[in-house]
Amino acid sequence: MALNLEPVYQEIFKKFETRKKFIIRSVENNMLTIEQDEEICGQKEPRVFEFKSPREFEEFVRQENRFELDIVNQLQGNQMPYR
Repeated sequence: MALNLEPVYQEIFKKFETRKKFIIRSVENNMLTIEQDEEICGQKEPRVFEFKSPREFEEFVRQENRFELDIVNQLQGNQMPYR
């Protein structure tokens, strides 16, 4: 019997704190599929990510939030990231 993990995935999805645009494409057989709209040279290039468990998705959200926070900290700091 498959559990209904959609509410769990929705709750984790709300924790995104990034400028990247993610949407939930589907939740089937407890597998989450999300899509990121990425614009490269004026063309939209969707990237698809699949997660087999809420724990795996939560780790992805943490990594994305950490990456965003690092960028914000670099932009606010006095040191230029590439010299």
